[in-house]
Amino acid sequence: MAEAIFDDPIGEKIAAAAPEVLADKAKKPWARMLILAIMAGAFIAFGSIAALVAQADMGDGGAVRLLSGLAFSVGLMMVMIVGAELFTGNTMMLLPMTTGDLKPGRMFGAWTLVWVGNLIGALIIALLFAGSGGLGDGVGEAAITLADDKLAKSPAAIFCSAILANMLVCLAVWMSMNARTIPGKAVSILGPVMIFVAAGLEHSIANMSLLPLGWLAAPGASPDLIGGLLNLAFSTVGNVIGGGAVAVAIAFGHDRLRQSAG
Repeated sequence: MAEAIFDDPIGEKIAAAAPEVLADKAKKPWARMLILAIMAGAFIAFGSIAALVAQADMGDGGAVRLLSGLAFSVGLMMVMIVGAELFTGNTMMLLPMTTGDLKPGRMFGAWTLVWVGNLIGALIIALLFAGSGGLGDGVGEAAITLADDKLAKSPAAIFCSAILANMLVCLAVWMSMNARTIPGKAVSILGPVMIFVAAGLEHSIANMSLLPLGWLAAPGASPDLIGGLLNLAFSTVGNVIGGGAVAVAIAFGHDRLRQSAG
């Protein structure tokens, strides 16, 4: 009985299928990939808005951060359930590249297109939300505070934080791949995402909406575009390392790197 409970082969099955699944994602037609990437950027921006609403007029306590993480997790749930293309999740394409199922050129092309599409989707939602008047009262103040905190970090802090953030995000994605139902996917995503948001870690795609929302909430101030670009650059590189490491490590742990390559 104990063996039946703990010797669950689902994790091994996902590790075996992951290289092919991730490679197929990278081989989508470019136009379809771009549309799905714009959608993913929009979904994560909705999560960013939900997190800011949760923080509005609530201070900066641990419970507020956890609530903010709970709210933000809805964005990744939408991405996974709809099947949109999110750059941070796609960093796990390093796995099929490692096993030989995906050529480096195609991987980098997919990464670039999805990153740009995520940015477009994030900016569209940020502008629409600001235009709707959503940044009034405490929501705007929360956006300004959060953007200022992110821009005050050193490049080293952003880089290290981004590695941790995408380790958690990709663990959420990987675990949701094991879930066979929508509630199961939601529960799988909730925990890791809540940790990364509550800890204030750096997620490049979330920052594509959080930084503009902070700037839009303070129209009289000049946006720190250079600081924003540096944040996105260092968080993107850190996210690649964190997400790729999770995928390759899990596959190696299940002895799937050798088998896939062979």
